[in-house]
Amino acid sequence: MSNRHVAMTDPKRRQALQIYLVLCSTYVASQFYRVANAAIAPELMAELELSAEAMGGITGLFFLAFGAAQIPTGVLLDRYGARRTMTWLFAVAVVGAITFATAEGGAVLAIGRILLGIGCAAGLMGSMVVIARWYPEERFAALTAMLFVVGGGGTLLATTPLAWAVEVIGWRGAFLAMAGLTGIFALLLFFIVRDAPPEHAGTGDRGESWGEVLSGLRSVLANRELWLVSAIQFICYATVLTVVGLWGGPYLADVHGLDGVARGNVLLALNIAVLVGVSLYGRLDHHIGQRKWLIVAGALATAAILALLAALEKPDFWTATVLLLLFAAVGSYVMVNHAFARAVLPDHLIGRGLTFQNLAVFLGIASIQSASGLIIGSFSNDGGQSPEIAYRWVFGFLAVSLVCAAAIFANARETR
Repeated sequence: MSNRHVAMTDPKRRQALQIYLVLCSTYVASQFYRVANAAIAPELMAELELSAEAMGGITGLFFLAFGAAQIPTGVLLDRYGARRTMTWLFAVAVVGAITFATAEGGAVLAIGRILLGIGCAAGLMGSMVVIARWYPEERFAALTAMLFVVGGGGTLLATTPLAWAVEVIGWRGAFLAMAGLTGIFALLLFFIVRDAPPEHAGTGDRGESWGEVLSGLRSVLANRELWLVSAIQFICYATVLTVVGLWGGPYLADVHGLDGVARGNVLLALNIAVLVGVSLYGRLDHHIGQRKWLIVAGALATAAILALLAALEKPDFWTATVLLLLFAAVGSYVMVNHAFARAVLPDHLIGRGLTFQNLAVFLGIASIQSASGLIIGSFSNDGGQSPEIAYRWVFGFLAVSLVCAAAIFANARETR
């Protein structure tokens, strides 16, 4: 019996569905923490007296820590299983959320973001490992896309609902409430999730030695296609998160004069557009046999929209909003990249291989967000607001980066 096509009785199907629903639910927390700063950045910068450069750097620390934790997380996923690894790390996220909520300055805020990044390191990759071992490979792209969509409720929580919560209980109270929810998710992971069906040979309890662990890492590092997909991963999601998860809120405030709730409404729409885009790309991946060129086309189309945002001088609110919505939807092909990576990995290296290319995702986010903070900061005036031209430079920078990454990835071999 093939590990990837384990026959599933009705009880196993129900168990697989139950596990899948828990994974989708817990992914809400990781998504929330990634983008929450976009909705509260003006309040954080004002209360804690943070510059644009500091705000960009602190926000990027989540992704830097997340990225640094990827390879160790991949080893833990393959050696000890997703259930235990994800539970341990979510406990770290609870501590990070409490630290963030109680911060009185930039240093403690940064520590909170680092702990949150480490705690969420297995949120998506751990779920992917479990899905890969409970479901056939041909369903992987569609199921992981739906995981992202359902778990994307966390990005929606970080928009208008977070803006409302900030007005009622403040950003500190909102993060303490999210810490409690994250603790509940950790308990669900521990008591409900199982790494694989009993018949599956690729569970995390199979006793891989540390020598085999290192041999597996060498095999991952020697995988040419994994390096090439990592090039597009470095830029792809970073472009979306830099706009939707960081500077979208300040852009709407500085250029279009929106208040907190109004910003939250637009960010809510942008995050819905991201989820719609992920879902559509999942369907396209199932029906189109050219996965590599689907990724390249998505990258170039996204770059074209960013180039238009960079070229337009003082667009009206609705023109800017429509372009941002198109950008959010068209730029959401990251799950197709993950499916490409999954297709070039043997079963026993899924954890290490997926986390390796996911390391590129979050190193890219940390680097791009930090660079964008330097760009914005170079234009900031004494009043704390940034001029429109600063954001146009960021849009242009992201467009050029995407074209370069797509050119590198185009050298990869098609996976099917």
